[in-house]
Amino acid sequence: FSIQMKKSIIVALLILILVIAWFLSGYFLESNNYSKVDLDNNDNKVEKNSNTTDINKIQVEILLSNTKEIGQTIVLQGQSLFNRFIDIKSETTGNITKKNFIRGDTVHKNDLLIEISIEDRNELLNSFNKELSRIEKEVDLNKEKKENNILKANEQINLYQIEYNSAKKLLDKGLGSESKLSLATLNLTQAKANLKEIDINFQSQSINLESQLENIRSKIKNIKLDIENTKILTPFGGIIESNYVEEGTYVRPGDMIVKIVDLNPIKIQGYISESDVNKIKIGKTANIEISNSLKKNGIITFISPVAETSTRTFEFIIEANNDDLLFKSGQTTTISIDINSVNAHKISPSILTLQDDGSVGIKVLNNNNKVIFYPIEKVKDTIDGMWVTGLPDQVRIIVTGQEYVTEGQIVEIQ
Repeated sequence: FSIQMKKSIIVALLILILVIAWFLSGYFLESNNYSKVDLDNNDNKVEKNSNTTDINKIQVEILLSNTKEIGQTIVLQGQSLFNRFIDIKSETTGNITKKNFIRGDTVHKNDLLIEISIEDRNELLNSFNKELSRIEKEVDLNKEKKENNILKANEQINLYQIEYNSAKKLLDKGLGSESKLSLATLNLTQAKANLKEIDINFQSQSINLESQLENIRSKIKNIKLDIENTKILTPFGGIIESNYVEEGTYVRPGDMIVKIVDLNPIKIQGYISESDVNKIKIGKTANIEISNSLKKNGIITFISPVAETSTRTFEFIIEANNDDLLFKSGQTTTISIDINSVNAHKISPSILTLQDDGSVGIKVLNNNNKVIFYPIEKVKDTIDGMWVTGLPDQVRIIVTGQEYVTEGQIVEIQ
């Protein structure tokens, strides 16, 4: 029993010695580390502390960006419109004797579209012309008659004037009588009255004849116009959009004949916001593209001085050459208008940040690695990014980690 007891004591002592030795080894190792730190210079201490801090700092990636001058473009939606149209109506009566078009035809100015039966219009015109000649001859005869009557009246006046002078001289000498002088005076007065009557009759007859002339000339003018109206010509070039008659159709004044639409130049109608309306001007070039990728260049010809009440936008019109007639009326168009160039940065839309106040922008670093937020304004989109303004000419943009940093925070560059 004593031997066994001695062995247990010895084992317990050995275990105790090992435990004490393990504690002592840890103590001497820690003391050695503290001694090593104490031997380091101050710079090494700062470096060690900074390394400890680096573990907790947020690291970001940045991109050094410089502004570039780019053309600024306004992109809007619009609609193509015809240049003009006309509904041609009949201006006379008769049957359609000839029709020279079908719907969809392209026509030119003064092309003959329709012929209407002439009927008795030429005979009426000949009759009116004869009547005009007769009245014109009466006018000439009336003038000759006046001249002849004036000659006769003047001769009578001269004769009665002589008789009056003789009767007065004789009476003055006491050789004549009062009755002869009175008769001579009456004859002279009557002759002068006849001269005035000739002029009055001539004027009355002239007025009557002039009235007849005006009446017959009006009839001739109307019948000529009516004859012209039996042939309907195109007032301008275009496309036959609608056809309302066929050969043999009886038409009256006011009946619809045909509708012509002019597509050259083609007009593009658009609306621009009140913030951009002063950026465009009449005469400025615009690019137009329709849904099938056809493109044309046009000129702004009209900008409304009054905004639409409901939308507060301003109507504007672009005109473009459409000789090929590829643009039709009523098509949806995309309008691009280049305005003044600006200095802008090209960024990826993925780095945009939305602030609590609703402003959209990006986060950058200043020279002290402090996070700054800049609200931006988009200039235009491209395939590989977007161009924005609102940033300094040179800036360090945070491209990775921006969602983990806040404005005013100091960060490290990865």
